Amino acid sequence: MKVTLRDYQQAAFDKARDAVRNGARRILICAPTGGGKTVLASALMEMVKEKGNRASFVVDRLSLIQQTSDTFDRYGLDHGVIQGGHERWRPALPLQICSVQTLGRRRWPDTSVDVFDEAHVLHTTHKKRMEEKASIVIGLTATPFTKGLGKWFDVVINVTTTRALIDDGWLSPYRIFSCAEPDMSGVTVKSTGEWDEREASGKALEVVGDVVAEYLKHGENRKFICSAVDTAHVEELQRQFLSAGINVATYTYKNSEDDRADTTNEFKKPDSAIRGLITVTAASRGFDIPDVSCVIMARPLRKSLAEHIQLFGRGLRISPETGKQNCIVLDHSGNCARFFEECESFFDFGAGELDDGKKREKPKKKEKKELEPVKCPECRALHKPQPSCPCCGHEYPARVSVQHVPGTLKELIAGGHRKELSASLWPQVCGYVLERREGEAARKQALAIYKNMTGAWPMGDFDPAKAIPPCSEVRSRIRSEQIRFANRRPSGESRAAA
Repeated sequence: MKVTLRDYQQAAFDKARDAVRNGARRILICAPTGGGKTVLASALMEMVKEKGNRASFVVDRLSLIQQTSDTFDRYGLDHGVIQGGHERWRPALPLQICSVQTLGRRRWPDTSVDVFDEAHVLHTTHKKRMEEKASIVIGLTATPFTKGLGKWFDVVINVTTTRALIDDGWLSPYRIFSCAEPDMSGVTVKSTGEWDEREASGKALEVVGDVVAEYLKHGENRKFICSAVDTAHVEELQRQFLSAGINVATYTYKNSEDDRADTTNEFKKPDSAIRGLITVTAASRGFDIPDVSCVIMARPLRKSLAEHIQLFGRGLRISPETGKQNCIVLDHSGNCARFFEECESFFDFGAGELDDGKKREKPKKKEKKELEPVKCPECRALHKPQPSCPCCGHEYPARVSVQHVPGTLKELIAGGHRKELSASLWPQVCGYVLERREGEAARKQALAIYKNMTGAWPMGDFDPAKAIPPCSEVRSRIRSEQIRFANRRPSGESRAAA
C-alpha cells in the first residue's frame, strides 16, 4: 500500500473492512478536521483498485474536485474526473472523482464502492444511489449532526477526536476571545431554527467596525478567514478592512468560478498578498489552508452547531513550515458561548448516536449542569472554568460557600461549582420553600427553584431536617427569579409564587 496511515487511521480503516465483512453496506466514518478523511479515502480507493474493482469519490463542491485530485496524484492514484467539461475526463479508469451535481444529470459509473465526502449533506442523488444498494457506500464527515442521518447508515466509526489530535500535535491549540457582538433579541426566527438572514445582517453590520478594530488590536497580522451573514455583510467587511490597510478578498457566489480559483490559489501561498478571506459558507467546508491561524466569527448562528464547528476547523490545521503555533478565534457572533458545551463535548468525545429522524420522547433532565464558559475580565478570553485565565494568567478570586460570603452566589453559579452549590444553596432553597409549603408540594417547588437558578438538579434529596433559613442574597435571588417568571406569563395569568 502506497498510502501510509497513522495508527488511529489504520484502526478506523480496519474497522470499516470488518464492518463490510460482517454485512454492512452503508458505513459512516466520522473524523474531525485534520483527522485525515481524504487520506483514509485514498487508502480505500487504493484497496479497491488493487482488488480489481472500481470506485468513485463523490464531492458536492467543484472546489473540492481539484483538492481531492491533488491528493490522489500525491499518492499515485491514477483517476478520471466526472464533471462537465473537465480535462481529466477518463471514464475507463477504475477510480473516478465525481461531482454529485454532474451525477444527478448522468448515469452513475459502474462501481462497487462509492465514497461520499461531506456525507452529512446528502443530496437526492446520494440517496437514490444508496436506495439502489448497487454498491458499498462509505460516508465521510466531520460533523454528523444532520437530522435523519442515522436512517442512511448501518455503522458509525469514530476515527479520533479533536482533543486527541491537539494533544498529539496533529492540530493547533486554540484561544477564543469574546468580542463585541450584535444584539439578536427580536430578530425573526425562521422555520429552520436560524435567524432571518436580512434581519441578522442588519444587526451584524452594526459591529463591523469592531471586527476590524479587534483584528488590528489582537490579530497579529495573521492570515484569517472571516464568516459573514450575507453578501452585503461580506462587502461591508471587505470595505472596512481595505480602508484599514488590510488586503482581503471575498469568496461568495457573486465571485465567478475563475475568480474564486485565483483567490484560493493566491491565498494558499505562505507569502500571500491576501491577509483575509471573507465568506458566508462557501469556504467553511473542505477549505483547507493550513497556515490560517485566525478565525473571525461575524455570522451569528442560532442552531447550526455543524456550521460553527466547520468554520472553527478552518483554523485548526498545523503548519510547522510557516511557524504557526496556535489559532486565535475572534468571536463577534456569540457562537462560541452559545455552543460552548456542545462544541467542547464534541471535541473531547467525538460523535455520539446519529439522529434517525424519529420523533423521540423528551429526554430526561440532565443531572449534570451544562458546561458554561468563563470570560476573562482582563483579556476577554473564553475558556472552561478554572482558577486562572489560560491566556493572560489572570487569577480569579477564590470561591467559597454562599452562606458565609455574601455576594458570591452569581460567581458560584457561573463557575459551575455544583458540589458547593448543593451543599450551601440547596438547604437554603428548601428552607425558603418550607416557610410557605410542606410535603410533596414543597419538594417540587424547591427542585424547580433550584433548577431554574443553577441549570442543574441538586446533589441531594429534599430533607426538611437539613433545611436552613435563606440568607438575604439567596432570598433576593429567588424573589427576582419568581418575578421574572411571572412577567413572562400571558396577561391575566401573571401571579407571583406564594
